[in-house]
Amino acid sequence: MKYTKFLVLCAAVLGLASCHEVDITERDKTTRVSLSPATTEFAATATTFVAAVQVNSGSLLSDMGWEAEITSSTPWVTLSKSTVEQTFTPTFDKESTYTNVVEAVELKIAANTEYKRTFELTFTVADGTVVPFTFTQLGQKADAAVSTDRKNVEFLAAGGSEVVEYTTNMGDVASFTFTNGDGSAATWLTAEAVEVGKVKVTATEWTSKESGRNATMVITVGTAATSIASVSIPVSQLAAEDHYFLYGSAAGDIAIKDAVQMEKTETDGVFVLKNFFCEDAKNEILINKNSRELTYPCYALAADGKVAVLESASTTYTAPTIEANGVRSLTVNFNDLTWSWERITTQYAMPDSELPNYPTKAFVARDGSMKVWMIRNMAWDGGDINPKLGTGMVKHSGAGGSGTGGYAAADFPTVWNDAAKLNPAYETKESGLGNLETYNDDGRVYTYHEMLGYEARFGIGYARYEQGPWVLGEKYTDARGTTYTIAEAPLKAQIDQYTGDNAKDEELYPMLNVQAQGICPYGWHVANAADWLDLFYAMSQASKSGTHTYPVAEADCTYKKMINGGVPNINGWLRNTKYWGDQYIDEGADAFGFDYYPLGFRYMTQGFQCWSMRCQMWVPLPMAGSKPADYPSAGGGRINVTIKGNSTMTTALANLDIGQAVCPFRCVKNYK
Repeated sequence: MKYTKFLVLCAAVLGLASCHEVDITERDKTTRVSLSPATTEFAATATTFVAAVQVNSGSLLSDMGWEAEITSSTPWVTLSKSTVEQTFTPTFDKESTYTNVVEAVELKIAANTEYKRTFELTFTVADGTVVPFTFTQLGQKADAAVSTDRKNVEFLAAGGSEVVEYTTNMGDVASFTFTNGDGSAATWLTAEAVEVGKVKVTATEWTSKESGRNATMVITVGTAATSIASVSIPVSQLAAEDHYFLYGSAAGDIAIKDAVQMEKTETDGVFVLKNFFCEDAKNEILINKNSRELTYPCYALAADGKVAVLESASTTYTAPTIEANGVRSLTVNFNDLTWSWERITTQYAMPDSELPNYPTKAFVARDGSMKVWMIRNMAWDGGDINPKLGTGMVKHSGAGGSGTGGYAAADFPTVWNDAAKLNPAYETKESGLGNLETYNDDGRVYTYHEMLGYEARFGIGYARYEQGPWVLGEKYTDARGTTYTIAEAPLKAQIDQYTGDNAKDEELYPMLNVQAQGICPYGWHVANAADWLDLFYAMSQASKSGTHTYPVAEADCTYKKMINGGVPNINGWLRNTKYWGDQYIDEGADAFGFDYYPLGFRYMTQGFQCWSMRCQMWVPLPMAGSKPADYPSAGGGRINVTIKGNSTMTTALANLDIGQAVCPFRCVKNYK
């Protein structure tokens, strides 16, 4: 091994640099200092840090001398000069290694039992250049943190006070600031610490009738010594005019403190609001004027389109009838104390007049409530329209309910009446395009688009991997008035993404709960994943009494189990002796009474098939299909196939290609 001094290497580098054609007048001659290793953050434990110091003049190494000092008061750090050896193999001499003895700094840093702390090391080079370095040492105590569940603070024009709660690990070391939108101090707001984690925010009166005012509140905790954290909360104050706030059990169970502000119209005294309204024991829909606190007099929606004035808690009135749970556009005229509302529904929704054709039954849900199901598959064809919604099923008597044949993936029709591609032998007479007789008594089969109410197409898919009607990342507001970001739920292949805790999984994948009306009547929605899981739970409760060959265990009623192969013994309850014979059916299935009918389905590549033999149901849940990975939202959810005479007892939630499959579905009554 060959040894050389650091200055020898510098000279060599300088010599090499002079061999290049460099314009000396253009060369950057700035003096810089670098450390190796370039670590700037240390653990909380005691640490000795040694770093080689390199001085550069422009792009070249320099042998200028330097001094270093710790410029802040940090008795927990000591500094000394040292040297280190740096070994390398040059590109021109692979058989040799060279070791440079390089000047270095040595820092001895004591253990930190407190909070994160910083110190500054400053180098002064012989030419007068000063170069600072800032270092951080983590602490054994957590950094400052603050959070709040409060999304905003709103004041009426009269002003007043609101207590804002927050969580911090810094005790009472907190400050509060208010800033207007233009960056100026919002002096109309003040803060008073009530106790640790609580601050009273007070707003002065606002007299403008033209508009309200807005600011941002910042809660800052900690100090420079402990680290600092902050959280921001929007603050607003309404204009100096009357405001009305709606709440009540029949208004989606809105508490008075969360009352929804109604929107003023161009007509004085007339206010509107879109909201979910639902039938309950009281049908109570209340409105407060200029307050989200219980005060009298207040208003209540009463029967016959009247608004009752409640002078006290004992004032009586007749509540309105709410015949269906759903989103409505409410208009209230406070001048003559009248109100009216209109349903917000989908284009192809089945009318109320058809409801008597659909028997219903209530089944207990996981939360103890009762969910009302239609116990007949949807059979609505859209009425006087062409094309119709979905298609009647084609009966088959062949072995296994074999199909009629189908289209090659490249030959799917481009529209529902694509005469160039549709084969009359594969299509129905009711569509006017084919020769097949259809059966509608126990339901129809629909494309995914038709089920969700986006179009009618006589149950014809347009592409094997057809783009779904819900586009990933976009917003969708359901029949409950809840807005979702469209997102796919994981499949069996990603089963580790499910926790096994239903509440947590519903939080991770909110669309398991989406109440999509689709073509169900107003007040109803296409049975979602949560509805099916609740149905399986109802089977587990029915399994607790009597004798059962195929009992369903309550512990098995999880999304993780439902997607990872299915909930055991479910098929023994979906099947019944009425439609499925007497094989592999639980003793409690007939009394359970779900009436799961083996309607069959259509695959565009295979035709109509499996009538009286099998059943699978659409679920309004985006799930990846067997599509290419870069083709979003081409997969829909399904409750997997149940087969007559088959010993398989599990039923899973799985994916199905939109455009390929044409399936039945069920409707469930909307709930809070």
